[in-house]
Amino acid sequence: MEKDFEQGFALIMEAATEYQFYEALLLHIAKKHPECTIQKLKDNDTYEDYYVVQGPFGKRIIRMNAVGTITQIHNSASWFNNKAALTKKSVPWTVFLCYDTDNYNADVTKFYKGDWKDFRQKLTARRAKQIIDLAANADIEDIFLQDLHGISSYLGLLEDITPADIPTGKKGSAKLKQLLIRLRNEGKTTVYYHKGERARALIEHLDLDKIIQSNIVPLYLLENIFLQ
Repeated sequence: MEKDFEQGFALIMEAATEYQFYEALLLHIAKKHPECTIQKLKDNDTYEDYYVVQGPFGKRIIRMNAVGTITQIHNSASWFNNKAALTKKSVPWTVFLCYDTDNYNADVTKFYKGDWKDFRQKLTARRAKQIIDLAANADIEDIFLQDLHGISSYLGLLEDITPADIPTGKKGSAKLKQLLIRLRNEGKTTVYYHKGERARALIEHLDLDKIIQSNIVPLYLLENIFLQ
């Protein structure tokens, strides 16, 4: 079934919230390319969802893996190897590493050393022709906070949140949580923010083009999946 693909793409990310965001982003970008179709399928063996994109270039496959925590990303080489092995050896794969440091003082380059360096070497030894880092000194909620209008809409607010309303702190998840606590205490919303699959409700309210343009993470590179 997976022998006719022209290219393969793998997204390896931290957890379920990131999975929901990147899945929504892929579907959003696909809408910009009416010359392409995208279909969600399920692996009969592992029951994992995956996507098939068809366009003028032929047929491409997208595999996604949420590992649960950033400390497990560098252990996902075997997952990639198993998926790449299902396609012909001539099929080139691009791997997107979707991670954040959760710390504004952390150096992203440290993810090219030690276990991560070994991990990258394993990927390139196992069919990855290109590795693209979608990394930032932030967390996924910092990405969400690039669209305050979308968050305001999700919360059902009468007036948009402004940058001045955002609590201080390092992590977007903590800032978003504190913001919602204050807004609930003020009687302006009854909404809670949930991670994982339940974060999709918030994600669906976000202006994904605005988030791409913010360039906090080079998300525009995902469009390569739909280009000739």
